[in-house]
Amino acid sequence: MKTTILALSAVAAMAVATVPARSADVLATHRLSAQLATEIAVDAITACAKMTYTITAVVVDSDGVTQALIRGDGAGIHTVQGAHDKAFTAVSYGRAGSETQKVYLASPPQGVILKEPYLIPGDGGLPIKIGNEVVGALGVSGSPGKDEVCGNAALDMVRARLK
Repeated sequence: MKTTILALSAVAAMAVATVPARSADVLATHRLSAQLATEIAVDAITACAKMTYTITAVVVDSDGVTQALIRGDGAGIHTVQGAHDKAFTAVSYGRAGSETQKVYLASPPQGVILKEPYLIPGDGGLPIKIGNEVVGALGVSGSPGKDEVCGNAALDMVRARLK
């Protein structure tokens, strides 16, 4: 009897082990390489430098974790946190920080959103997408009113590779 139970258990274990994972159980996602994240940050700094601005650029992954952070020569210390928070906001909402700012101004947020310490709804945060999937975000800080211009220039340089 004990042998029969062990044999049946072994057969059941093999059957379970060979069942393929259902697509609803496993999520397919994309992630930027460290090289591409760094390239995006460098491209943003270069784009702003052409307009005589010194900035910090931060790329975060889809979870808001920093993947690349580069403080350009001469960029203020405050730009480091600002760039991170703009990227975090863009990845959290899946839209440009300037769009989130418009929503906030039209309908001011309340409650728990006001406690989130890393949200900066404003110019300079841009989601990085592959199709409709947000795979990260770029945050730029240090070029008054031109942060998104620099960020978009950087993303335009790599957009063809985001597939």
